[in-house]
Amino acid sequence: MCKRVVIYARYSTDQQNPASIETQLDLGTSFVVERGWKLSGTYVDAGISGSSFETRPGLQAALTGAREGAYDTLLCLTLDRLSRDLEHSAKVLKLLQFHDIELWTVHGGSQVSAMELGLRAVLNSEMLEQVRYRTREGMKTVAKTGRVPGGICYGYSIKKMIGADGEPIRGLREIIADEAAVIVWIFEQYVKGLSPDAIAEILNKRGIPGPRGQAWRGTAIRDTGEEVAEF
Repeated sequence: MCKRVVIYARYSTDQQNPASIETQLDLGTSFVVERGWKLSGTYVDAGISGSSFETRPGLQAALTGAREGAYDTLLCLTLDRLSRDLEHSAKVLKLLQFHDIELWTVHGGSQVSAMELGLRAVLNSEMLEQVRYRTREGMKTVAKTGRVPGGICYGYSIKKMIGADGEPIRGLREIIADEAAVIVWIFEQYVKGLSPDAIAEILNKRGIPGPRGQAWRGTAIRDTGEEVAEF
């Protein structure tokens, strides 16, 4: 019986390379054709870390297809495209095996066993933790030198300087006077008792651009919320 195969492809936010999706799909399609199998579909997650699980719509759709018996084999370029988390990898394989679905990789050229998946998942998990550690320590080092390890906050712009080695000095910032005045005004109004939503409404009525040039919202002013980092 001809195998019904679906391909799962993903590129992560640390790679920022959408072209890798096309590469994964091209290599996977060639792999399927060479073996005389039937390509039944593709699932894609673009710009999503391999450490996530529930937030990957492509992977969740693939698992739904497995439950519905939509295919016989799930194919990935490599196992780290599936997941970098041991628990998630084991969960995926367990679900596939329960529905008599095989997991294959183009790189390995064969069906993935539970032992191989476990070993590779452990290695991927360790590598991910090392990347996190190096990133955290790198950010600490940058901060100790008086530079900013993160993105651009409202009220600041990038300060361009060249170091003694001829390379750009990263993490330097300059204050934007107009935006700084807005921030001071916001604090003054807050001390007077105005709510963040009321302050945002006044700023919008005055036509003052908010963070990233968008309209002001209360969440951009409160000390909590996703956009507090704007200040």
